[in-house]
Amino acid sequence: MSAPTARVFDLPLPDLPLEAGARIRSHIARGWWWGPAGDLPWLQSRAHLLSEEAVRDNALEVVRRTRAELDERTDSLLHPERVAPDPSVPTVLLVHALTGDMRAGGPGGWWEPVIGPGRALDPERVRLLCFNNLGSCYGSSGPADEGFPRRVDDARFGPPAPLLKGDLRLDETHLPATITPWDQARAILQSLDALGIERVSLLTGGSLGGMIVLCLAVLAPERFERIAPIAAASESSAWVVGWNHVARQTLLADPGYPNNPERGLELARQLATLTYRAEPGMDAHHGRGRPRPGETQAPGWSSRGHYPIQSYLEHQGTKLRARFDARSYLALLGAMDHHDLSRSPEPNTRGTWGVPRIQASALCVGIEEDQLFPARHMEELTRSLSALGCHAEYAALSSPYGHDGFLIEWEPLDALLRRALALPPGGRTAAEVASGEEPRTEVSLVGDEAAALRPGVGAPPDLALHRLEPARAAHARGPGAHGRSGAPH
Repeated sequence: MSAPTARVFDLPLPDLPLEAGARIRSHIARGWWWGPAGDLPWLQSRAHLLSEEAVRDNALEVVRRTRAELDERTDSLLHPERVAPDPSVPTVLLVHALTGDMRAGGPGGWWEPVIGPGRALDPERVRLLCFNNLGSCYGSSGPADEGFPRRVDDARFGPPAPLLKGDLRLDETHLPATITPWDQARAILQSLDALGIERVSLLTGGSLGGMIVLCLAVLAPERFERIAPIAAASESSAWVVGWNHVARQTLLADPGYPNNPERGLELARQLATLTYRAEPGMDAHHGRGRPRPGETQAPGWSSRGHYPIQSYLEHQGTKLRARFDARSYLALLGAMDHHDLSRSPEPNTRGTWGVPRIQASALCVGIEEDQLFPARHMEELTRSLSALGCHAEYAALSSPYGHDGFLIEWEPLDALLRRALALPPGGRTAAEVASGEEPRTEVSLVGDEAAALRPGVGAPPDLALHRLEPARAAHARGPGAHGRSGAPH
C-alpha cells in the first residue's frame, strides 16, 4: 500500500450539548488524514477535503467563521452516498495538546519525525487521523466562531456562590462556555461516527491530548484496542489548576480583552512555557553568560541588557499571540482544569465510571522531569489498570526538557509508539464479550523491527528509556520540533 499526500478535511456534525449545559450549533470538526491511497474514495465521500494549497498557505492561522458561513458550510458538506472505510486498514487516532492543531505529520507537523513511510506511524500501513480539538481555533468549532456559546449559557449551573477568600467575579458575557475533556472526547466520537470508523487500533496523545485519550477510552471502551497517554493524569491536580488560574487572570487583566488582549496573552503563554520545561534544559539552552577564561566579569549582567531566558520567553509569547485566539486559550485552559475521570459527564450515570471502564491495552508514558504532570501520575494509572485486569505497561521517558519532552525526544518517542502498536489488542464489542472471544487485528501495525519491542512472557511491565543528554536531544529534534515555528501546547 502506498501513501499519498496527507489531507485536511471538514466534517459537519450534529449539534453538541456541552457537559455544563450550553449547546454548540452548526458543529464542525476539522481533521487531518494520512493513509493508503485506497482510503481516498472513502474520505472524499464522507468529508469536504480542503485544497493542499489552502492548508499550506494558511498553516496555524486562526479560523473565524460567521453564522452565515457556519450554516452554509454545514449544508454544503452533506454527501448523498457514503463509502465505508476499508476494515483491513487499522486506524491510529492522534490527539493534539493545548494549542496544537490537527496536522500531526507531514511538513511542519507536530510529530513529523515519527510519522511517515518507514517511521513508527507509517501511513502505508495504517490510517492516521487527528482532529482539531473542540474549543480550539484551527477549524473545529470554538470561541473564535460567531455565535459560539458563552459562560452565561452554562445552564446546568446557577450563579457562582460567594467565595470565602479572594474575588473571582467576572463578566460571563465575555467568557466562552465551559468545555471539558469529556466534551472534546464526545466531539471526536461524533467525528469517528461521521467517518464510519467503529474501531481504533491505537489512540495516543500528550498533555491535554493524553487527558482526552483517557476520556475516550472511558466513554467508548469497546472502540479502542490500545491507548498510549503521555505526560497526563487521571485528573488535573490543584498544581495544574493553580498555574492555569494565574495564566487566565493575566490574560483577563489585559485592558484589550476580549477584543485584542495582546500583552495579556503573551504573558499567559510565557508563564505556561515555564511549566512545560525543566531547569536542566532551560539552563543548557538559555543559561546566563559566563566569564571568559581569565576574566571575572560575565557579559550582559546589567539590567540594561537581558538574559537569554528573557528573550526566549518574550519570543514564545509573541508567537502565540500571532497565531492563537484569546477566547480559545481560555476555553482550553478551562478544559484542562476540569479533567477528572472519576466524574461522569452525565448527571444520572449508573454503574461503574472512570478508570474501571477502560478495556484497552495501555502503554502509559511519564516524563521523569515533568513538573506539570509528574511521572508518578502515569505510574499510578498503570498500576490501577493492571489491577483491573487490563494489559498495562509503564514507560519512563527522561528528558531535560520536562513536560515538552514528548514534542522533542524523537528517538525514544519512536520506540514508544512502536511498542504501543505491538501491544495485544484490548477493547471488546458486546458480541465479543458474549462469545468470550478476544479482538484481533488482521493487519500488522508494525514491521518486523518491532519484534524486539514486544514484551516477552514474564517481562516486567516497566520500560525505562535512556536519558538523552542536552546536546544529543537538541540534535535529535529535527525540523518538526515544537510544530513548525511554535510549540503546539
